[in-house]
Amino acid sequence: MIGKKRNADVLRPLSPEHPDDETVEGLLIARPEGRIFFLNADTVATQVEALIKKYQPRVVALDMSRVPDIEYSALRMLQDLERRAEALHVEYWLVALNPSAFETVINAGLAADLGRERMLFNARAAIRRFEEQRASGHSVSPPEFAVNQ
Repeated sequence: MIGKKRNADVLRPLSPEHPDDETVEGLLIARPEGRIFFLNADTVATQVEALIKKYQPRVVALDMSRVPDIEYSALRMLQDLERRAEALHVEYWLVALNPSAFETVINAGLAADLGRERMLFNARAAIRRFEEQRASGHSVSPPEFAVNQ
């Protein structure tokens, strides 16, 4: 899980070393790190689903900035995670896709399923979008697009 350093524009994994880090109520930012492939894709999905059940967010933003590319098993995991989140009544966003991962998501049709409004450029854009939605009480215009350059 990603949190924000209090009184700073720094996002980092939540840890006991930084007990004052903040989260945005209702928004869960989860950041897998490293390659997701057939050996670990189910584990990643299970961990994210456990976080959803534990924190019960309105939105889960999966920050993919530390995932260099997406192979078939990871793509299936992302598609399954969207269905799992939907079943739990949680909106699912993809954040900070690297160029090759972004291309894979587009080619597989997941980008079309999510739509531009659920694919964001980075975690800060996800936080802004979530806060705008919360303040307005409804969806906002499409955000910055989701490819990391």
